[in-house]
Amino acid sequence: MGNKKLTASWKVPDLRFDDRLETALRNAAGDGMAASTQWRQLIDILAQDPGKFDVSEVAKGLKQARSLISSTKAEDRLSSVNNLFGRIKSAPLIQLLSADEPAIAGSAIAGAKLTDSEWADLVPHLPVRARGFLRNRSDLGVRASKALAIWAAADFVLPYPAAKSSEQFADQDKLHRSKEEPAKPASTKIGKIVEKIEKLRRDREGKVAPQLPFDGREGKPKETIYEIRFETDDAGTVCWVEGVPEGAVIGTSIAEPAFDYGPGPDGYGASAFRQRMPLENARMHLMGSPLIDGDWRINAAPFFDAKSGRFRGYRGILRRPTIAESPKIEAANAQDGERLQQLVHELRTPLGAIIGFSEIIEQQLFGPVSHDYRVLADSILADASRLLAGFDDLATASKMESGHFVSDPGQTECDWLTDRLAERLSGLSENLCVTLNLARADPVRPFATEGELTERIFSRLLSAVIIGCNRREELAGRFHTDVSGLPTNHFILALPEKLQSMNEEELLGSGPGSIDDGDHAPLLGLGFSLRLVRNLARSVQGDLRFDNERLLLTLPAASKNSSWSRGTER
Repeated sequence: MGNKKLTASWKVPDLRFDDRLETALRNAAGDGMAASTQWRQLIDILAQDPGKFDVSEVAKGLKQARSLISSTKAEDRLSSVNNLFGRIKSAPLIQLLSADEPAIAGSAIAGAKLTDSEWADLVPHLPVRARGFLRNRSDLGVRASKALAIWAAADFVLPYPAAKSSEQFADQDKLHRSKEEPAKPASTKIGKIVEKIEKLRRDREGKVAPQLPFDGREGKPKETIYEIRFETDDAGTVCWVEGVPEGAVIGTSIAEPAFDYGPGPDGYGASAFRQRMPLENARMHLMGSPLIDGDWRINAAPFFDAKSGRFRGYRGILRRPTIAESPKIEAANAQDGERLQQLVHELRTPLGAIIGFSEIIEQQLFGPVSHDYRVLADSILADASRLLAGFDDLATASKMESGHFVSDPGQTECDWLTDRLAERLSGLSENLCVTLNLARADPVRPFATEGELTERIFSRLLSAVIIGCNRREELAGRFHTDVSGLPTNHFILALPEKLQSMNEEELLGSGPGSIDDGDHAPLLGLGFSLRLVRNLARSVQGDLRFDNERLLLTLPAASKNSSWSRGTER
């Protein structure tokens, strides 16, 4: 341009066109894994604001998703809906999922994020069971609550006082007619019956939806309850309460952990019950009446028969958690987390394409490629894989911060875990000339966490520590099981020389520049990787601690296993 200056500026318009739904519909539906994958992809896209897509495309997407339900396993559908918790903004998708199995419908209703008017318009189209799930939400607006109140007359069919039998009515009718007046034509009697039915219907529609539990005071709830005394039988079922209407809590079990946001204790409370151990501040979730709905803490102890010594149940107190025990997530933070998850989702698609083309070039799948191009493709593949791992960590951290992270149940064998870690970390350890030795004090129980999560925790931890090593340095890690209380697996690892002089606060903060600025350094830094490992461990009742120039990772171990005897464990 020479010495000329630009005196005008233009704003580049947003020309992005979202064709993900159209692309997903073009893929032919298959069976098994293919059908499950397409179903996950469709509901992930349809969960967004339907205004972003053409109406006809949304209708086709919903029809295709409905046709894939029979080909997709229920556990896969449930896992997909759980992963969308808090991000479902499509009322048509909620209407489709509400007709699925109870666990899937309940998760969809609980995790939806619709406006008050959308809920109100959707209420008449929901099944009775789904409207029951919707009544458990405490954030409904005026219009949605009014719509549910109107439909309560159809959903809650309560029995009237016992009526006389038809024979008694017939005898009284004959006696009445013989004493007072001749019988009226049958058409007149049918008309009166129709009038009575219509009157009952009008009276019922005019009433407010019944509030539970009924405490004999015009259905009005009592003041907020902060403490409940209770007693259970030997099966863990609550059979006596004090401080709350009996019907609100009696029948709830403390023996089985809560499932799909239902009532029940956490895993620690259920495990303590099985081992007849005292429960100290175990988490408990109750549902139903507004009097008791929400999170509680259990403090209880087992009691036994004085003569026979037989276990009889638990006695204790349920209390509301303190402010420190129940941190609330601000709405702004939840929105930021949702936007971050959406951004990561959009970045994964082009990054996946880059990885795919790099593998094609590096492996020469379409024909011979020169050595220089293959080296360049291999470098691009490594960088893209590192970026993808960083995106996954960001998405996981965002879910945990917004309270939407859910871990699946399962178990992981220690042998399988060490083999996977050796395979996954071999390239990094060879490039940095670091030797990693993993040993175990047999027998080591299986981890009480599913394989993918367990592998992710250990791989993120070990890769971050390996990056902090000097060349030719050796790391020694050791697994063992502690059965003195709740079965727990311990992993002890000595810190490398660069990290030994750092305290816990420095390790979880930003590490030295020589660590975070290296070619193989974690994308988001050493501190972020260690904090992510600690949060993942704590989400499954584990922990990560640093002490005496070493780190200690604890995760829950399987409670029972027939392959060994508890007496042989040391």
